[in-house]
Amino acid sequence: MSEQGWQEFLAAKGVDDWVVLHGGATAVFRVRSLGEAARLAVAVAKAPGLQDSGVLLTVADASVTVR
Repeated sequence: MSEQGWQEFLAAKGVDDWVVLHGGATAVFRVRSLGEAARLAVAVAKAPGLQDSGVLLTVADASVTVR
């Protein structure tokens, strides 16, 4: 992601939970259980516009990371 790209991303509305790392925009959402993490990951996967976007979801027992 270019410097201009990450600056524009962080200036957008609704991205308060996100940071920009070397690999791009990333958010980590804390959860109470693996089941809750799985449900959140399914909800993220259903979000409009994510199909074929290259999104990476990492599910763990205490968090879901979206990149």
